[in-house]
This record gives sequence, structure tokens and C-alpha cells, in this order.
Amino acid sequence: METLNTPAFELNYNGRNITRELSQYATSITYTDNLSGEADGLDIELEDTDGRWLNSWYPEKGAELSYRFGYLQHALISAGRFDIDELELSGPPSVVRIRALAAGAQKALRTRKGKDYEDTTLADIAGQIAKSNNMTLVGKIEPLQIDRATQYKEGDLAFLHRIARQYGYAFKVTENSTRLVFWKSADLHQQKPVRRFAPSDLSGWSFTDKVSDVPAGVEVSHHNAKSKKLVVYGIKDGETAVVGSSTSGKSSSADTVKITRRAPTAASAEVQAKAALDQRLIERTTGNINLIGDPALAAGVTIELAGFGQLSGIYTISKAVHSISRGEGYTTTLEIKRGAASKGTKGAKTKGLAIYGMKNGKVEVVDHSAAKAKKHG
Repeated sequence: METLNTPAFELNYNGRNITRELSQYATSITYTDNLSGEADGLDIELEDTDGRWLNSWYPEKGAELSYRFGYLQHALISAGRFDIDELELSGPPSVVRIRALAAGAQKALRTRKGKDYEDTTLADIAGQIAKSNNMTLVGKIEPLQIDRATQYKEGDLAFLHRIARQYGYAFKVTENSTRLVFWKSADLHQQKPVRRFAPSDLSGWSFTDKVSDVPAGVEVSHHNAKSKKLVVYGIKDGETAVVGSSTSGKSSSADTVKITRRAPTAASAEVQAKAALDQRLIERTTGNINLIGDPALAAGVTIELAGFGQLSGIYTISKAVHSISRGEGYTTTLEIKRGAASKGTKGAKTKGLAIYGMKNGKVEVVDHSAAKAKKHG
């Protein structure tokens, strides 16, 4: 006879294990794992019929929690450390809700400030922010030129997220706020799926597929100093190309998005155009799925959905919510996004990226890099 898995958790308060004391009062504990741009969270709901949470057990704001979760029959998964940020109390009946944020969302990272970065790169900006917040920068970032970036009344994380997204990158603060981990957003969607689900494996699902709001191409402009022209770079049907200039008079098609900012270099224009189009394609098909709790489903990993017709394919988890409650046991809810190249059946063959060169004082496409077609079941 198969042994049923028993949901389990471990919670420490300022370094002391309070799992046993907490268990009889906890009605739900929810860990939210975000991919990028938002701090991870831990929400604890407690019943307080005897009033001790209003008195001697009243949580201290800023106290540190550490949390592990999973099943009793297996090693528990660490969610990391969290700082208590907010308390909510209500009644009757008396209920206490504790909201904690990942230690990586420390005050220094969230404090709004103003700063200008000039003649720099994304890697340099990320390195400065990591150093000023006592973190180690991890990950390879291409040395793309940024002539000017302004942090205007933004926290370090919000500003860095905006700039990174502009160049096709994402990041996350990990290891209890000691590491700032960067990656190319497009690389996430190329990972091997950790799970494969059919409709019968899920307790609920919903999808949104934008049919008409996704552009066929994106254009970014760059002023070429040698030719004295404003060169327009575009990406359409998987290929990067020069699509116009200040003297060509060529206009964009109705289904092409123009990025208003100018790029300092040709390489920067290409990267920004591709990043903008990839982001729009990734946002085209999104979904939410509910299932029995699975600790392996973390933000940033991919899953495969089969049996969903045109919605089948490879999806990246953008948010994973793991909840252990009295009423439902351990459940997992996922927010997912389909990769730009993932379709229900076979992926289409794509052309390589254009290679640029100077010819007669103009920037032109002189060759293409090879690209292999990727197939998705």
C-alpha cells in the first residue's frame, strides 16, 4: 500500500525553533517565490482565541523568521530568511496575520533615491548596486554600453529591474541578501522542464492568450556618428535588420512597436529591440495552475503542459505559491508564462541574428549567424 505524504514545515523565530508551539495556532502558512522584480514573501495566519498573540507572544516588527517546507517523508526545502514587515489583527474570532519579506528586501534596497549613471554598462551598474548593499554579483552580463541611466526616486531594486529588463536581463537577491544573481531572461525558457502536466494532474487552471495585442516587430533607433544618420534597427520574424534611417523616409508597419529611447551603439540597439519583442511575446500567453503541493516547482524553472491543444508547450514559472493549511493541506499555485518560441506542436525554424558592418559609410547587414530550430512537444 502506498504511503501518503504528510505536509510538514519548520519555522524559526530569531534563531529559535517555534514549530511545535506554532502548529496548534497556525491555520495557514504561505510562501511566495517570485522570479524577479518583487521580494519573496511569507504569510502566516494564526488563531488567537486565548489572546496570547495580542500579549506575551506579540511578534516584533523586524524580527527574523526562517522557514522550511515540504513533506515529512522527505528533506524539507529551505525558503530562506524573512524579516517581519507587517502585522494584521482582527476579530472576532481573534486572528493574527504576519507578513514577512525576504531578507533581500532590506530597507537599504527599498529606500528611494536619485542617482545618475553615465558612460557605463549594465554590468557596472549592477556591480555598484551589489557593492553598496554588501552583495556579490553573480552571473554573466554582456558589456553593453549605456550612455546615461537615471535612478529617479526609485529603490535600488526597482531601478535595477527596470534597466535590466530593458536589456533582456532579470535578477534575484538570494542567499539571505548576500548574492545578486543575474541571468538572460530568454535563457530561462530554454531549460529542460522539471515536470510534465496534463489537465487531469491539476485541480484548476486558467489561461490568457493575447490574440491581437502582440506586435510583429520592435524598432530601436541609434545615431551613427560616421554616417551622421539615425539608423533604425528592427526585429521581425526572428531576424534583426536595419529597417530605415533618417533619410530613407521608410515608415514602420502598423504592427511594429517603436521604442522611443535611442541606443548609444548598434549592438545596444539590437539587444534592446530583441529584449522588447521577447518580453511582449513572453507576456502573450500566461496562465495560473493549481495542484497538489510540489516543492520542486520554484520560480524560474520550466514545466511542460500537454493535452491543452494550442496552449500546450513549455512554460516558465514566474511565481510559485506554496501553502500549507488546515483545510487543504499542502497546495501549490503557479503563475506561468509561455516562452516566445514555444507552441503547441513544433517550433518554427528561425533565422540567425544579423551581423553588422560598415559599408560606404553606412551600417548594413553583412551576414547572419547560424541558428538551430528548437522543437517543443
